[in-house]
Amino acid sequence: MSEGEEKVVSLSLTNNPAYEISTPEAKKLAAARHTPHRKPGFLQRLIMDTGAAAITGTAPPYIEPLADVSRDIQYYAEVEIGSNNQKMRLDFDTGSSDLWVPDSTCKTRKVTFNRATSTSFKPVKGKFHISYGDGSAVEGIVGQDRVNLAGLVIENQTIGLATTESTSFSNDVVDGILGLGYNSICAVPGTLTPMDNLIKQNLIQSPCFSVWLGRSTEGGGGEYRFGGYDASKFEGELTWVPVTEKRYWQVKCDGLFFGEVDLQQKGDVIIDTGTTLVIVPTPVAEAIHAQIPGAIYDEQNGWIIQKTPQVEAMGGIQFVLNGVKFDVVMKDILREDVDGKHGYVYSGIASNDQIPIWILGDVFIKQNYVSEDRVGIAKCKPPTRIKHSVLEQMKEEMDDIQKQRGCQCLIL
Repeated sequence: MSEGEEKVVSLSLTNNPAYEISTPEAKKLAAARHTPHRKPGFLQRLIMDTGAAAITGTAPPYIEPLADVSRDIQYYAEVEIGSNNQKMRLDFDTGSSDLWVPDSTCKTRKVTFNRATSTSFKPVKGKFHISYGDGSAVEGIVGQDRVNLAGLVIENQTIGLATTESTSFSNDVVDGILGLGYNSICAVPGTLTPMDNLIKQNLIQSPCFSVWLGRSTEGGGGEYRFGGYDASKFEGELTWVPVTEKRYWQVKCDGLFFGEVDLQQKGDVIIDTGTTLVIVPTPVAEAIHAQIPGAIYDEQNGWIIQKTPQVEAMGGIQFVLNGVKFDVVMKDILREDVDGKHGYVYSGIASNDQIPIWILGDVFIKQNYVSEDRVGIAKCKPPTRIKHSVLEQMKEEMDDIQKQRGCQCLIL
């Protein structure tokens, strides 16, 4: 990219109604990804963000449009890999840090990466193995190649090429994972993450990225923006929250409210685009659902809610981050119908005592624009259609972000 060139790249998120997984299955997947595994050093999760290096880039932010999978269960974007731009659907995950795709020798996948046809591919010694809490795993070889994020071309990006996967991955609508977490949790030690390389190779103007997730009921979609944020997507100013643990995008939650009721709860939370639900310890989930008439815990289905006009009209919950309340509204808490339980729907708030910290997944992010050092959060504006590959006006706050060139930033 030439100096001064004004270009915005948008990675869009897509909705795939063929991918049907229920709310309980989404909870099980999240628990599996976040539950500590017996083998130390193995990556526990499917998706999160990065750690940083100083940059002097001149490019405006790049935007990657996203696809929204059925019932907002999962979002993915299309990325091109290799000299011949092989297209792969990747799950952008702020809860992990590795980039991996299925190798052409992987027998369980239809869409794979063929390294033999990419003249820019370079093999790297060693292998990778990622093990998940539910017993599933992926393993294979390691290489480096060119990765094109909607016009941002990263050279020599380390990629895991999965030669063997658990069968649970074979039915996934996405082809692989692009992690946006800190490099301290990479499965291959010493690896620079895609975000690290965007900064090191001076491809983005500011060391940050932001995410906006749409609702399937309001047109779906979403976007990742690299190097900045889109002020037209949120109301007011961003609230900056310090990261407390540079592995995931982890921050402090100073309080929890249901309407005007103080639930007397606080804890460490991570912002995770790779988790569908909000997942909290059982006492927190009990405190939340105690405020909702007709909410019960069902041994088979987890937390379910009797959907009535009274419940639909309720205000929802608020997480207090750095002194500011951020909503999860009832329309995101009330999910799909429960089979065999007429009038009941699944709750978007799940409980799991095996996970040591709270997880604010897509149920939270759909209501709050996130820019990820610091985490910036603001309330989303009412839905508008995404504009792909269009340079949009940035707010004056970007000057503050540009001064943070030694760190990375997530804007939600």
